[in-house]
Amino acid sequence: LGSFIDNGTSKLYFNGGSKKKIESKLHKINLTIPFKWKWENQIKEDWHLAWQDNFKPIIIDDQLEIIPHWQEKKEGNIVVKIKPGMAFGTGHHETTSLILSQMLKYIEPNMSILDLGTGSGILSICAMKMGSNNVDAVENDIDCKSNFKENLKLNNIKNGITYHHKDVLNWNTFEYDIILVNINHSIINKLIPKIQSISARVILSGLLKENYSDIKILLKKHSIKIIEKVTNGEWLCLNILCQ
Repeated sequence: LGSFIDNGTSKLYFNGGSKKKIESKLHKINLTIPFKWKWENQIKEDWHLAWQDNFKPIIIDDQLEIIPHWQEKKEGNIVVKIKPGMAFGTGHHETTSLILSQMLKYIEPNMSILDLGTGSGILSICAMKMGSNNVDAVENDIDCKSNFKENLKLNNIKNGITYHHKDVLNWNTFEYDIILVNINHSIINKLIPKIQSISARVILSGLLKENYSDIKILLKKHSIKIIEKVTNGEWLCLNILCQ
C-alpha cells in the first residue's frame, strides 16, 4: 500500500490478510541479506496519512527533485514523481541518492542506460528525464512490476524504457553507455566478473563502507579501475571503468 524510510528503518504498509505471504518472502530475503523486522497494526482510517506525511520531497544536487505522486510539479529542476509501493526506491535511501548524484554528473543526452535491479524504476525514470533515449530496466522481483509501471505513467513516459523480468546475473548484454547497479554486495561480487571487459561506465551502489576493501581487491583482480568513490553515512558508491 505504501512505504517510507524513517531514521534508517523502512516502514511498509499492507492490507490485512497478507502477513503469511509476506513473512515467507521476508524469510527468503533474510537468508542472503540479514535484517530484523516486526509487525504493528495500523488503525484502518489513518494508515495512508502515516506514510504520506513522512514521504517528503528530496532534492539531489539542486538539480533533481523527487516528489510524492500526490504533489504538484514545480518548474525549474528535473522533477520525478514516485508512488511509494512494495518496490525499493523513493530516493530517500543513501544508496539511491548517491547513485542519482553520479547520474547527474555523467548522463548526457541520447545515452543508452542499463538499470540492474530497477525496483520502483526511479533510476530508469531519472535517466530518461536527464536525456537518455534508451533504458533497459531489469528486475527479478515480479512484485515490483506494477509499481514500476505505475511510476512510468505518473511521469508520462510511454516509450524509451523497457522492463525485463529477469535475474540480473542472467543478463548478458552490456553494450550501453552507462550501467546502473543499486543492489546488494553479494550480487555485485558475482556481477563484476561478467562486466570485466565491457566499455560502459558502471556506477555501483548498495555497498557499505565496510565492503570497500573487499570490493577494491575484486575490481583490481578483474582490471577494473575505480574512477570515483563517494559516501553518505555508512553507504558507498563507486564509479568504475574497465582498464
